[in-house]
Amino acid sequence: ILLPKMIDVDVSNERILKEYIDGDNIFDLVLKKAVKQDYINQIKAICKILYAHKLNIDYFPTNFIIQNEKLFYIDYECNNYTDKWNFENWGIKFWSRTPEFEEYLKTTKS
Repeated sequence: ILLPKMIDVDVSNERILKEYIDGDNIFDLVLKKAVKQDYINQIKAICKILYAHKLNIDYFPTNFIIQNEKLFYIDYECNNYTDKWNFENWGIKFWSRTPEFEEYLKTTKS
């Protein structure tokens, strides 16, 4: 699973400094209707690894950057696996122009 390198941690102020990953995030690609099937294949390969370890990550598309056609998870959130929050039941709803994605857009245009 491709992640940015952790550069520094300030625990007392709850701050982290991590490597910058240059590229488009999946959210912006969804807006442009430019998410490639290969990106979906890559997230499914990531899921296979995570599920084997009984883990979920935050699958919201702003947490993923495409750099040189490789998918990076730029958030460090990790939780115990539950079906409710896995990619297939929750995350996928935001990786294309679904009703859930469109509803999210409405709530952010305030």
